[in-house]
Amino acid sequence: MRTLEQHTGPDIAPSMDSSRNMQADEGVLRFRLIFAALVGVVPIAIAVQWSDLLVGGTMMAGPFPPLAASLLWCALLLFQHLAKRQGRTPVFRRSEMLALLGIWIAANMVVGRGLLHPLLASLAGPTYYARSGAIARAVPRDLPDWLAVTKKEAARGFFEGHGVPVPWDQWRAPLITWGLFFLPFLMANVSLCVLFEQVWVRHEKLSFPLVMLPIEAVNENQSARSASTNAGFRKAIFIGMMAPLLLHGFGVAHAYLPGIPCIPFFNDVSMVVTAQPWTAMRPLYFNFYPLLVGLTFLAPTDVTFSVWFFLLLNKLEMVIAGASGWSDGAAGGGMNPFPPYLEEQSAGAFIALFCILVWNARSHLKRIAGSAVRVSSRAVHGKGADKGPTASGEDDYRSYRTPFWGFVLGVCGVLFWCFRTGLPLWFAACFFGFYFAVALVLSRLMAEGGVSWILAPILPDKLIFGLLGSGMMTQTTVTRLALHVQHLRDTRQMISPAVMQTGKLRDEGGIPRVGFYVLLFACMLLALVVGAGTALPLFYGHGALVLAPNSDGLMMSASVVPLTGINQASSRLIHPIRASAGGASGLIFGLIITLILSILRTHFLWWPLHPLGYALTGTLQLGYANKMLCSIFLGWMFKMLALRFGGARGYRYLRGAALGLVLGDLMVGGVLKLLDALFGPSGYAIF
Repeated sequence: MRTLEQHTGPDIAPSMDSSRNMQADEGVLRFRLIFAALVGVVPIAIAVQWSDLLVGGTMMAGPFPPLAASLLWCALLLFQHLAKRQGRTPVFRRSEMLALLGIWIAANMVVGRGLLHPLLASLAGPTYYARSGAIARAVPRDLPDWLAVTKKEAARGFFEGHGVPVPWDQWRAPLITWGLFFLPFLMANVSLCVLFEQVWVRHEKLSFPLVMLPIEAVNENQSARSASTNAGFRKAIFIGMMAPLLLHGFGVAHAYLPGIPCIPFFNDVSMVVTAQPWTAMRPLYFNFYPLLVGLTFLAPTDVTFSVWFFLLLNKLEMVIAGASGWSDGAAGGGMNPFPPYLEEQSAGAFIALFCILVWNARSHLKRIAGSAVRVSSRAVHGKGADKGPTASGEDDYRSYRTPFWGFVLGVCGVLFWCFRTGLPLWFAACFFGFYFAVALVLSRLMAEGGVSWILAPILPDKLIFGLLGSGMMTQTTVTRLALHVQHLRDTRQMISPAVMQTGKLRDEGGIPRVGFYVLLFACMLLALVVGAGTALPLFYGHGALVLAPNSDGLMMSASVVPLTGINQASSRLIHPIRASAGGASGLIFGLIITLILSILRTHFLWWPLHPLGYALTGTLQLGYANKMLCSIFLGWMFKMLALRFGGARGYRYLRGAALGLVLGDLMVGGVLKLLDALFGPSGYAIF
């Protein structure tokens, strides 16, 4: 059953298959690529700490595409272009340029809000924030010094700073312990993406709108289009760039010179609804993000239509719930499930979509498993590897044995670590099983829908306790769960969706699969080491809470994530959660609705609603989802008008303008960071 099909025709970006094999010797892993990838990670990791901790404003670690990696790659692309203009052979091939971008993107995503910052804050957060009541007694009793920072002076120095040195003796053991967790955790995330890469890139041919711009950039000189067509396309890109340049130009000028007027593009109009039950529509944002408008234009219309349609439907559902007295109309939060169970509905949708994705790829996954087991069995018995014929390296399923066993060993390593640190094995399996299901679905949403602000439906522990209750858990387990809030509390810089994007870049360049992902994994680990060594002195020198007001990302990492963990643990210690029949009903309802939407979409070509859009109905961070609403609607509307009235030429012209919106936003981000370095932090952010 084909439930998540990809459109054909003008609704997706033009295929790059014709340019994939332009150079027969491109698909190799040369030393210069390995060296450049590793060396480039170092300035990226350092730049993220400087920008996202000290400067604030626009984050350099996300959301996708992350700014630090994008700027470094654009500088390298300019160097390549200048070398070619002077008649010299470029240092890097086309395939290597795409591979470098993919590797740097993945490394960029883990050194900030996506992994490193919330991890560090979570390790020091319980000791700092647990100040009274049951949680204050539980933290020193249940959190040993090898699992978290337990000295109050060390925790206070992290959050308050005042130029104190880093107490490395307090951090060494927790960092080693969590390093042993993140080794298999990252391995499992990367391997999961590799297992699905060929199905999504080659078989289903998803559009991957988030990486269309760099692919266009490296393919420009190889294009077979006429000179006039190229000139028109470049003109459209230039026109598209003008919108963010003008919009943010006034904003940046206003930040430094308040007398200059600015164009408001962040608009909170929640105050227009003041009476019940209409207050359930809050939050109401009319925000304009040029980058998001451009990416939405590049994505399939059924996905983007469904995203904004179901977000509006979500508001209507809350209004009805409030008007009927079923609930107070609140949109999220709380420790227990409550009507109309939006988070549970969304969780059911994610679980259903995960099952659909695995089912659609069942033949591919079965061949991978069979090949991996056969090769391993022959190696054990000394019979050598399978000598069966293969059409090409990409179609050789024996090359998947490394990611297959990487995923198996990674998951087993995560579960073993959890068991050894006090989590019941069944609970850890449910917790991280849901995590990887969410990771795969969000990867699909980015690959097919081009939505860069990806949001998880519900925290795994809240879902499990809502369905089964928390009475069977010991107080030690409940307390230690405060350290695991980081995994799905903020997913806009989640690892797997970013790695899946790199898979598209790898495939376009024809780089060997195993070598590429081993290098990517090594670069992610290097980035974490460099990032941690740079971030901790900054935290202790200035204080996480002192720096947080200048950075939305740091506010989430240093305040929201650890406080959420402490508040949940405190509530569960005092009032254990009972199993909720309503929460279970909401999950089942969301699962059924998703399956119905998938069946309707399969059997009726005219059916406009995509199940990926429904999965966003009750996200954990509904406020961020609402911030996307206006921009996604504009991108969808412009694309629909282009397809209906512009024809192929008009669509191509507007597609160039959409790429210009993306490029212009990234350029402004780079210029803004340069101004911040020269004149001090402006506090201005483009997203």
